[in-house]
Amino acid sequence: MKRKTLNILTIAIVIITWLFVGIKKDDEFEEHDLFFKYKPSLQVYFKSPLGMQDMPSGYPAELFVEEAVYDEFVNEKHYSDSGVFPYLAGILVLLSLGLLTASFYKYYKR
Repeated sequence: MKRKTLNILTIAIVIITWLFVGIKKDDEFEEHDLFFKYKPSLQVYFKSPLGMQDMPSGYPAELFVEEAVYDEFVNEKHYSDSGVFPYLAGILVLLSLGLLTASFYKYYKR
């Protein structure tokens, strides 16, 4: 594969991975998992500022927004629970790393 074609493919796969794969921090067990986002988003890391607590009154607005985004992507509409989507997130990450390695190898090999 030519170097220019490899670089374009690498950039495209890395951008797709960045937009559609997220890392969620479980609010109960503090574990991290990859998940496939239902829509593109620049945010990659999702964690709940509340954890397992109920929403208190007088909660700060910026943390309320962060909790709403976490609920939207992780609790309500992520595709990681069924079908091929749990594997697709991992495959995209591995494909991105492999293509980046191949691109750097071809660049430094010359």
